[in-house]
Amino acid sequence: MRRLVVVFFVILIIIVAGAGFVPFLRQYILDITSHIKEFYLDKKEGISLFIQDYTDQAKQIQEMRKKIITLEADSIKYDALKAEFDNLYYALDTERHYVDPDVHLVKVLSYATLGTYTKVWINHKQQTNEPKIFGMVKDGYAIGIAKMKDNHLLGMLNGDIDCSYSVYIGENRVPGTLRTMDNGNIVVDYIPAWQSIKSGDYVTTSGLDGIFFEDIKVGVIGSIKPENGYLRADIKPYNFSNRLSYVWLIDTKIPQTTTINSGTMNSDN
Repeated sequence: MRRLVVVFFVILIIIVAGAGFVPFLRQYILDITSHIKEFYLDKKEGISLFIQDYTDQAKQIQEMRKKIITLEADSIKYDALKAEFDNLYYALDTERHYVDPDVHLVKVLSYATLGTYTKVWINHKQQTNEPKIFGMVKDGYAIGIAKMKDNHLLGMLNGDIDCSYSVYIGENRVPGTLRTMDNGNIVVDYIPAWQSIKSGDYVTTSGLDGIFFEDIKVGVIGSIKPENGYLRADIKPYNFSNRLSYVWLIDTKIPQTTTINSGTMNSDN
């Protein structure tokens, strides 16, 4: 009898223990499953966000690259426009004292030949078919002449072998002709030998050739020597700005035919 009671209690204890352990085990399994699901969902969401962020960043990078290219292009255009404005403002600001209607502000387009810095193409349409030589002025100084070539205006600066015009020397206004020698030296030639000039005398345009007006500054006389019954003097032209984007073009509207020393200088040569 006592053994039956012991067995009964043992069985009861097992039943009670089993009844209590199963819910605990079930809950434990549910908890583990829940954690696994949360971990999976978190990782899935994280990977989805990572992929989305990567995709968005790739799009943003592409858009930024496009914007950078556009900004670079705009920057270049801006720099070009700013340079154009600065050149125009500079020309107007430093040379606005030229107000004669026969003086035109014109744009220099380019050098006529690469490596040659004394010939330039100028943007200017001649209003008449009459052959004409124009004077070129920069910073208040005579810097060369210009004439039509192949229906385009060609500027020839001081120092170019094809650049020549009439000048005065010193206070006595001794006449001469500015030109460039084959060796590149700029001189005032055909100066009357009986006239008195000296090193340091200033040189201005005479206006007698119909190219420039009178008294535009050109340069200063250097060494002087006799040459074929005349005097020839080296000249140092005044420095002018290298910003040749804009220059002043002088049209005197005076007929231009000048004979010098048995040679003829015509505007159609």
